[in-house]
Amino acid sequence: MRPDFLRVLLLSSACVLSACPAPSPSQPDPGTPPPADAGTGSTGDVTRSSRNSLRILNPEQLTTHFAAALSLPPEQVCKELGRYACTTDVHNVVLNGVDPYVVGLFEPLKVTGATTPNVIDRVALAACARRVSLDVTTPGEAVLFKGLELDTQGRLAHREGAPVRDAITSLYQRTLLRDPSEAEVGTLSQLATQIEASGSQTPGRDWMTMACFAVLSSAESIFF
Repeated sequence: MRPDFLRVLLLSSACVLSACPAPSPSQPDPGTPPPADAGTGSTGDVTRSSRNSLRILNPEQLTTHFAAALSLPPEQVCKELGRYACTTDVHNVVLNGVDPYVVGLFEPLKVTGATTPNVIDRVALAACARRVSLDVTTPGEAVLFKGLELDTQGRLAHREGAPVRDAITSLYQRTLLRDPSEAEVGTLSQLATQIEASGSQTPGRDWMTMACFAVLSSAESIFF
């Protein structure tokens, strides 16, 4: 057989094989158990994924997320010196952003900065303080902390009452898009006692701020 004819024959065979459709996957046996990371365990509970790929929110995403959760205009989420946006201006690079025009950074940093957690806490605390200030100053237009009564010492008058539970539930629904568990409600309710024991002069208002901060700055909130 001539070499040139052999080359043509091999090339034709390769083209035919490449055009053949891939075999369709066989249907799993109904009696076969699901793989280990299929999503639910033997008890029906959600199991931890073996293919986690968490990413931290970038400056624009963080601003939008906090603003939406607390019903704040984006420009009111956090400002340094009352003028510069914490996320997109001052701490842009630390929050996984880029700055091609000033520092020549065209791609986000490959690793999380050492000060990134502090910056996120700073932004979350500023946003929560702003929301609490608005809710306390204009209770008729309150978004999160509605109907919370304070006693003469500035403490929550009814920490086990419906308004406190409603505030906690609203925080979780608006921030994490889910209802809180009973343990989470209990933890945030108990936080009021700890704040009062710290000697705070405004324990009720401080509780509102710290309850908001605890949910807003959680890993579930800032990663996607």
